[in-house]
Amino acid sequence: MSTPTWGPWRARAGAALHRWRWRVVLAVPLLFASPILAVNAPQDVRVPSLKERKAPASALFSHWAHDSQRCYSCHPGVFPQAPLGFTHQDMREGRYCGSCHDGRAAKAPNSMRCEACHAPR
Repeated sequence: MSTPTWGPWRARAGAALHRWRWRVVLAVPLLFASPILAVNAPQDVRVPSLKERKAPASALFSHWAHDSQRCYSCHPGVFPQAPLGFTHQDMREGRYCGSCHDGRAAKAPNSMRCEACHAPR
């Protein structure tokens, strides 16, 4: 009996294995980069004030307090990467913080103490 020839099959299997290896080589760094990118987000972001005033302090957004959300829940759709100033009226109309803090998904701003957002720290 003669031994079967595996030439064409072996070439296809080798090419498939080579492609699979490259996918793993490319995917592994992405797995490690994702948490690093998330860690680089600032913990607290001071929302720029639209007008000069002494009190209350402009709102302070805490990424830590919102860590149950994914970055793409807000960025870039609701908030661009650069902080923007906005008003309570904007929030009542469902923009910025008001897109979640509408009284259904999360507490509405008018049901919270001012210091919850306008923290001096």
